[in-house]
Amino acid sequence: MTDLLKKTETWNWTPQCQESFDRLKRAMVIDPVLALPDMTKPFVVETSDFALGGVLMQDGHPVAFESRKLKDVERRYLVHEKELLAVVHCLRLWRHYLLGSPFMVKTDNTAVSHFMTQPKLTSRQTHWQELLSEFYFVLEYRDGSSNHVADALRADLASLGSVAALSSSIVATSIRDRARELLPKDSAAQDLVHLVEQGKARQFWLEDGLLMTKGNRLYVPKDGDLMKSLISECHDTLWARHQGEERTYALVQRAYFWPQMQDDVETYVRTCLICQQDKADHQKKAGLLQPLPIPTRPWESVSMDYISGLPKVGDLGSIIVVVDRLSKYATFIAAPKHVTAEGTAHLFFKHIVKYWGLPKDIVSDWDSRFTGVFWTELFKILGSKLSMSSSYHP
Repeated sequence: MTDLLKKTETWNWTPQCQESFDRLKRAMVIDPVLALPDMTKPFVVETSDFALGGVLMQDGHPVAFESRKLKDVERRYLVHEKELLAVVHCLRLWRHYLLGSPFMVKTDNTAVSHFMTQPKLTSRQTHWQELLSEFYFVLEYRDGSSNHVADALRADLASLGSVAALSSSIVATSIRDRARELLPKDSAAQDLVHLVEQGKARQFWLEDGLLMTKGNRLYVPKDGDLMKSLISECHDTLWARHQGEERTYALVQRAYFWPQMQDDVETYVRTCLICQQDKADHQKKAGLLQPLPIPTRPWESVSMDYISGLPKVGDLGSIIVVVDRLSKYATFIAAPKHVTAEGTAHLFFKHIVKYWGLPKDIVSDWDSRFTGVFWTELFKILGSKLSMSSSYHP
């Protein structure tokens, strides 16, 4: 029927056109009904060398259909190029479903299975390869006799030839098998399994020997290598492109669950060598060091700090250290363990001002006793300037 849409074609409604039209009407009102896509389940795409016919399937249930006739130029493509054209067309059409999820492209043509590693490509193939590079997938050869979905499609379309199957991500096979193997060895997971069997865990259930949770997510048993590989898939791969902590966590938790997942993701991303080498630092740069001016005479400027955590002797459990910044002469004053700002001022006048006079400048860290109202107001009245330094560097 599509030939009748051409401007150069004379309108001629043949019995074949009527038959095609009737089949389309029947297909619109009978099963199978399209299902909503589940990004954790397999996808399958079927094609032919006469028309590009595709069906996006999960668990044998169609999610979407697509078909169009091959153009005259496309019919002259080689067999493996028709295979590639089918894959490219379907990936382009269902890009919003497949982009961002690892998957495997299985084909019954050996040449296609080696397409991404071919050293020499035509300009058309180079364009296809550029488009396919947006997706994270593996091309793998699959014997045509084992492709039962293709057999069903061939039975419906006599002209159907080449076949390309797009299946689920590796997650649906090897990772699930690994999770099933590790589940009995994880004590926390076994506790959940017992609760599920007793009907006490509403957010978890058992499915094909696997522990599942809300959102149809797979519970991943405690295993460092398995968890690391899952985070790596969602962070290191071409489609993930080394996203930050939040985006990587969002990708991982879309299909998986395990305790402290977010902590594991944050640790992995923060220790990623490539991210550390290539990503720009968005933090505000530290300012240049500003050295304190050198005093002109002894005891003109002093620095102060506390030494705490010492063995208690009577009421005394800490030391106030006062150092003259010019001569480096140090005075150590015994003080109570929890000495107040008022007590510090009293000891300062008794042991420092009494012998050396009132300094013009006192350097201290941001201890609350040095930043409190009493201390700051006292030395403001006396005419001494208070300067603050970073902690542990008075």
